[in-house]
Amino acid sequence: MNTATLHSPSHQRGSVLVVSLIMLAVLTLFVISMLKTAVVELKIGGVSQTTALNVSAAESAINNFMVLNSGRFAPSWLTASGASGPVPGSMSYTAATSAYGAAGSSVTINAIQIKCGPPKQIAVQISNTGQQAVQFDIAATASGALGTGTTTIHQGVQTLAPAGACP
Repeated sequence: MNTATLHSPSHQRGSVLVVSLIMLAVLTLFVISMLKTAVVELKIGGVSQTTALNVSAAESAINNFMVLNSGRFAPSWLTASGASGPVPGSMSYTAATSAYGAAGSSVTINAIQIKCGPPKQIAVQISNTGQQAVQFDIAATASGALGTGTTTIHQGVQTLAPAGACP
């Protein structure tokens, strides 16, 4: 029996090459699939980070606006004439760009008087003195530096006003 002829290289005819090319094609498809998944995950991470920065900037702007206007929330405060910026009569306030520029956000705040009337009596903490309640909605809209979206946060404010203050 001649075993040298059964295992000679002439009988294999490139089977190792075919198998290795098939393995290479499978691995290439696997790598391409992983790259596409990684790109999608990076985009999701970037959007999440931008949204978190926008939310943080909007909350900071609302807090800043409320501190600057402390004690000024009164009936018809927003309709006073000739005022600009965070003072009585301001209907909109654009936060300083340097304050939120580091976060890559720009913030615009709009305040709206919602209602002026008798306060709701949930408990008997407020006696019937004729005081009235004024409610405001303060909305902060933050947008990212790359224009990847906007985030709007609303904050309600209620203050008591003397009797007869509401028109």
